[in-house]
Amino acid sequence: MVLSRDTLASFRTKNVQENDFLMKEIKTQVLQNVCEKRTFTAQLYGESGPLVVLLHGFPDTTGTFIHQVPVLVGAGYRVLVPVLPGYEASSCDGSDRYFVSDLVVWLTGWLDQLGERQVHLIGHDWGAVIAWLAAASHPERFYSLTTIAIPSLRHLPGAILRHPSQLLKSWYMGFFQLRGLSDRVVRAGDGWLIRQLWRQWSPDWEPPADHLSNVCQQLTQPAVQKSALAYYRCLFKVWDESHRRGRSLLNRTIAVPTLMISGARDGCMDTRLFDAGSVLDDYPAGITLMRIDGAGHFCHLEKPNQVNHILMQFIRRHAPARTGAASELSGHLG
Repeated sequence: MVLSRDTLASFRTKNVQENDFLMKEIKTQVLQNVCEKRTFTAQLYGESGPLVVLLHGFPDTTGTFIHQVPVLVGAGYRVLVPVLPGYEASSCDGSDRYFVSDLVVWLTGWLDQLGERQVHLIGHDWGAVIAWLAAASHPERFYSLTTIAIPSLRHLPGAILRHPSQLLKSWYMGFFQLRGLSDRVVRAGDGWLIRQLWRQWSPDWEPPADHLSNVCQQLTQPAVQKSALAYYRCLFKVWDESHRRGRSLLNRTIAVPTLMISGARDGCMDTRLFDAGSVLDDYPAGITLMRIDGAGHFCHLEKPNQVNHILMQFIRRHAPARTGAASELSGHLG
């Protein structure tokens, strides 16, 4: 898929339906990674070029990157979008172990299966949490790191102490510890709670009805809903060895060129937490913070043109694509 200047310019006005059409036009492979009794799936877009891995978050699906995939593929990259473990019935863990350090192993397993020595990594929400620890533990595997809506984990506790109002925004994390009750609430009313979280986290934006319906349909499946909440429950299992291993990684510097993107109106993660975590000494390869005005937690969906512009400029600096389309996009973005 090669994008002309006219096609690139048209991305400024593409809506979700048009991007959905472009997604269908891109060569796509559905991949499986089987580990013991669990089967993980991912979609691989594009045919050649460096690999970009996109990790979604909660409450969301792989469809959250509908605006990013066509631009990345058109710029000469391949794009891997895996389904987070437990977000599909085939990958649910009966023991509900979804510690971040274990999720990093899952991520590097995908890279090993594809024979990729080094990739660009972009994560939103829980995908960003995984990305932070992956970059800390395996910096040699990544050309660049981009986190959307999640600030530096290393400095997050101190940042919350300086901005305690974040505790109110994070009320849902405590609620999800109420086993049984929170499970029933998440499943109730056609995903009522999930819809409320989207509206609270991106207060000035109406999410696409089709996407939000797909999210609710997926996350209200009993096994998937149980797994998604288990991510939050594992955060409080501080006695577990996997939890301790993850905490130890937080003390490491991030030796990967890093971009943090925050929505200025994020109702989930206070945008001021990003400033507190921008400690230059922690990022020997460099750190960039970009704040998107008028956007909330789902800024990559709310302001796709602005986010895509930022992403492409950053990725292009750290490992240029090997196709003419990348040069075309470079010229368009200036």
